[in-house]
Amino acid sequence: MFFYGRPRRGFPWLLAGVIAAIVVLSLTFAIPGGADAWRALAPVFLVILIAGAIVAAVAMLRRRPRRR
Repeated sequence: MFFYGRPRRGFPWLLAGVIAAIVVLSLTFAIPGGADAWRALAPVFLVILIAGAIVAAVAMLRRRPRRR
């Protein structure tokens, strides 16, 4: 299913961003005390992530559909 559908053009920025985020977050656990810092920051990070998803959903609902 990865290659199903019409061919895409351009650079896959979302995939590159996810891979970069995984690498950066995994490197923070190599730092002494990094895991403890993430335990403290995880609730703040999750609230920001959920708020961003809600804002994006509202923005998409308010956007007018394209006419063909």
